[in-house]
Amino acid sequence: MGIGKGHKAGGIRDDAPDLEFTYLRYGKHSLHRIGVWEQRRPAKPNTSYWLIFIHGGAWRDPRNKPTDFAPSIRHLITDGALPDAVRGFISIDYRLSPYQEEFPQCLDRTPSTEQRIAQHPDHVHDVRSAMDFLSQRFDIANKYILLGHSAGAMLAFQLLMSNAQWQLQSPVSLPKPAAIIGISGIYDLVNLNRRFDGNYAGFISNAFGEDEDVWMQASPAQYDGSFVQALLPRGTPLWLAISPNDGLLDLAETEAMAEKLRADGFQPTIVNDLHGEHDFVWQDGAQVATLVNRVLAELGSNDVARMMRPPQTISMAD
Repeated sequence: MGIGKGHKAGGIRDDAPDLEFTYLRYGKHSLHRIGVWEQRRPAKPNTSYWLIFIHGGAWRDPRNKPTDFAPSIRHLITDGALPDAVRGFISIDYRLSPYQEEFPQCLDRTPSTEQRIAQHPDHVHDVRSAMDFLSQRFDIANKYILLGHSAGAMLAFQLLMSNAQWQLQSPVSLPKPAAIIGISGIYDLVNLNRRFDGNYAGFISNAFGEDEDVWMQASPAQYDGSFVQALLPRGTPLWLAISPNDGLLDLAETEAMAEKLRADGFQPTIVNDLHGEHDFVWQDGAQVATLVNRVLAELGSNDVARMMRPPQTISMAD
């Protein structure tokens, strides 16, 4: 069911006249919503890809919304048109954990459908429910690129942790992604907090509780299963990108995820020279658009050649 539409609502305005924005609901909470920018007349509807974005915000920041994807979308638009390889854009919202220091809520006066009280695995369960909804509404299997920023990057990879005890059991199969792009991602909660001298324990425990074993079990870089599966075969383009000037995360966080993927037999592409601080990357959107275009080019290349290439660390200047 749509709850809002139009270019203004989606943050695109008149940049792409053929792109219609709609909010769809996948649950009862106010944050159970999905922003969809859909081409009314796609050039190649059967061979193009949906771009599905999961925003960050440390699982708690209500300022992060589905429209965080809008700047990147604008940079993918040329002369009012999208690349032929892009079918449309989707951005997933999900329930948040408390952020009482900055955005206090009085729960006695706040409707249950607006309360920010989520605890792991609520966030990833919401994203999985959203994917189930999308798989039934749109033809997205093997026709979408999954992108996530910060906590959203962790959520993207958590979807593929199929053997995790906290994984949502769903009668609907998760649609197969064509590629995954993790941008400025959080992947290893315990070691991230240790490297930052315990200063991240507050926001992590806010979303995951205080038990570090839970943090470890939730972390994609520490997943004790293999990411290799029918939904994610070796050869799937997996890109991890980070700025050395991120300010909130370090290069070691991205490298931890890269090491896990290599151990599982993947050949991830690492981009470790994004420019700007943590939120600038999505707020500006130009670098996200560049990453998307490079992944689209990789998807368009010969599958055999792609699977045989060695692991790469590439530059945004390449």
